Amino acid sequence: MNKKILGVFVCMILITTAVLPVAGKLNKSKSKDFVENIKIILDEYPLPPPLSVDMVLEESICRRMSVRSFTGESVSDEELSTILWAAYGITENGNRSIFNPDGTYSTIVYVIRSEATYKYVPENHSLSLFKSGNYLHLGQYTSPIKFGLVWDMNAESDELIGMADIGMICQNIYFDVNALDLGTVTTGMYVEDLYELGIPSNEKPEIIMPLGHPSSPYDFTYDPLPESNLPQVVDNALSLAEAINNRLIVNNWDDIPLSLPEESQLMWSSYGYSYLYDNVNNKRHRTLPSGIGIYPFKVFAANHSGVYQYSPSTHSITEIVQGDQREEINNCIDPNDIIITSASWIIIPFLDANLGGSQYQRFWYYENGAIINNVLLETAALNLRANVIYDITDEAGLRSAIGISSQPNLIPLSVIPVGNPFTTPNTPPEIPDIDGPTSGSAGTAYTYTFNSVDSNGDDVYYNITWGDGYVEIWDGPHTSGTDFDIDHTYANQGTYTIEAKAKDTNGAESDWGILEVTMPRNKVAFNSWFLCFLEQFPLLERLFNLLKIY
Repeated sequence: MNKKILGVFVCMILITTAVLPVAGKLNKSKSKDFVENIKIILDEYPLPPPLSVDMVLEESICRRMSVRSFTGESVSDEELSTILWAAYGITENGNRSIFNPDGTYSTIVYVIRSEATYKYVPENHSLSLFKSGNYLHLGQYTSPIKFGLVWDMNAESDELIGMADIGMICQNIYFDVNALDLGTVTTGMYVEDLYELGIPSNEKPEIIMPLGHPSSPYDFTYDPLPESNLPQVVDNALSLAEAINNRLIVNNWDDIPLSLPEESQLMWSSYGYSYLYDNVNNKRHRTLPSGIGIYPFKVFAANHSGVYQYSPSTHSITEIVQGDQREEINNCIDPNDIIITSASWIIIPFLDANLGGSQYQRFWYYENGAIINNVLLETAALNLRANVIYDITDEAGLRSAIGISSQPNLIPLSVIPVGNPFTTPNTPPEIPDIDGPTSGSAGTAYTYTFNSVDSNGDDVYYNITWGDGYVEIWDGPHTSGTDFDIDHTYANQGTYTIEAKAKDTNGAESDWGILEVTMPRNKVAFNSWFLCFLEQFPLLERLFNLLKIY
């Protein structure tokens, strides 16, 4: 009887959910409420694979804008998955989608939905249930999803570094949200509301971002930036996801000067204006958001020939110091093992303390993180490489090095070296060492060890000829400098020459290494045959037993 009742109830649910969506306008909200009420809340909520967003990176940057009014339309799990991966996910090579030079990723992303609040788990790209119930009233604005970005002080003791990470996360959220025709805005007011969730005491709320469909659809018109001494901003080939996956961090560069178009793209991405005109709000947007409605940074760059200041309004640069100041810049920072003097283009964002008050310090570090993130992404789109340095040991010396010693109100927050990667000339691997028995018996398997060191650290392959007609053709890859063991059996007696050479992954080959081995007649096999022969001649066998000559 109970099974029949349960079956009828399940059928009623299926029929109701099928009928309600077509029941007319008056029942639409009831249908939505009904579906929300029967949602299953999972402890672990696997996210689907991210969507493929084909929009190129530069257009995504240009479409970055803040949206504060949303429709009631829901955001799909596929869209949410795409945004969360870009924000804080794991890349194809195992890195995070943002870059922290110390590896202290201290942000926790809470995803607030109508049925529950979850934590984003980057390691397996899923949502972990944190608290059941609807907490979408927290923070500002009404939207179907909200992100709560929280600094974990156990992971990173410096809140300002944590805020720089959050600035990077929010930029990637903006870029993917706008590319998906969704909307968001970073808000720093009422973030304390997140304590209502019961978050741990080691976590501090920093930013809340609503997510939904914008009430007013996007309407952009291409409107090139004004002509200047920098070339026009152009679209490259990579999407946001491709730029995230292709971003590489290096410590050394080849010191070949960048082209003017490359310098133009980098300066624009750091602090420029969009080449798209927003017809809804009648303005050009900046490449990153403002903390409190102002843009208090001045961005400088240095190369082998001078130091330049970027003007966002005219998309131009002005030389303020002639000559190579990279060594002087290096003397004012703690670069660790970064060879900053080899970087072709060094970008330095300075906060103007006269414009950005100290009470907003953490928001300026947020904005500094946004600048860094844009430069790193554009670097990847240009097939260049970059790094980030936060540890500035001599602020006054740095101002002097770039020609602004008379402006102590300018505070450097980071140094971003960029350039083409330094490449060590490829050299072939060393001649392989061959180790193993130099004599033995035919018909017995012996182990031989091969080892070749590649000075570039490349993996190696081995080509081995055994001297008896057998050949191992480029066996590998094997790690440089590690032993590679292989067994071989010589079927016949004789003297053989083992020859081996190594080849690295770039195709460079070593000379041949040589080991001579001798395989005499197999005595055991011969004795067995001879004993069988003597058994046919008893008198001869007795004689040989007496003489013990075999």
